[in-house]
Amino acid sequence: MLSGTLFAHGRNRVLGAVMVHRASANTGSVVVGKGISHAFCTTHRPRDASKNTVGPGAQCSDSAAETLAKNKAPVIRRFWKNTAVEERDGKYIIALDKRPIKTPSGKQIQIPESQRTLAWLVAGEWESQKEVLGSHSLPLTSLVFRSIDGLSDPHVHADVVSKLLKYFQTDSVCLHEEHPQTLVALQQKHYTPIVDWAKAEYGIDIQTTPNIFALRQQPQAVENLRNVVSEFSPLKLAALEKAVMTAKSFLIGLALVEQRLSVEEAAVAAQVEASSQTQLWGELENAHDIDNAAIRQILGASACVALGA
Repeated sequence: MLSGTLFAHGRNRVLGAVMVHRASANTGSVVVGKGISHAFCTTHRPRDASKNTVGPGAQCSDSAAETLAKNKAPVIRRFWKNTAVEERDGKYIIALDKRPIKTPSGKQIQIPESQRTLAWLVAGEWESQKEVLGSHSLPLTSLVFRSIDGLSDPHVHADVVSKLLKYFQTDSVCLHEEHPQTLVALQQKHYTPIVDWAKAEYGIDIQTTPNIFALRQQPQAVENLRNVVSEFSPLKLAALEKAVMTAKSFLIGLALVEQRLSVEEAAVAAQVEASSQTQLWGELENAHDIDNAAIRQILGASACVALGA
């Protein structure tokens, strides 16, 4: 049972990165341990133009569906009866049978008062767990943990900003092919509005080209965006990090967390190349459906965490 009134929130099976290990009777809190460190890649790997794939030594070409199949976590059964949201000292905590949830490092989850909706959504995904927890069924909790255990450290925060900006240097949204026509049309429809928005919003010049080997952005544009993203709260940066790594595009991730794109618009933009191939050769039964759903689930979690952050 979830204490209080909860927004309509169905069972969420979005990719997550943590699993519950135990309830601690000594501390009166729920201790959550590490499960899968990242949904897709264990490191940030921007596209390497020379290989037309991802960065040096990377092995991160799997689809979301393939990753789901590979990252199998131990079976963990639901051990609590009641889930609650409690307000303490101007912040919200999530409690399982009156025990506050803590991160893998032992820090208590505390969600800012300005993000009350997020607190209820996090509680909702815990309450929606049935007899067995899904290995990827706590996506919002995962991002909250990432913000507390990792991105609250100023050095980690700055390092993640720098790594995410590498995606901007070779952003797929800035690569505008000249053929086939189906791809050209999709890029014009979904990429161009994002580029135009970023130019106007941040007062920067963004280079677009059909040649991936020539795709590089001006240092001033990179620094302007660095200044913007460096001001993001740990929660908002966690949302951006996950969105960028999922969409494989800095600009798509940024537009999503800044509420310029809806989840559906961001997902469609992230899948422009796949959509073009599907139009040409047809859809692979079941596999595309699973991948489409997984991408939307992950981007949806990022959008929720960024709200009010």
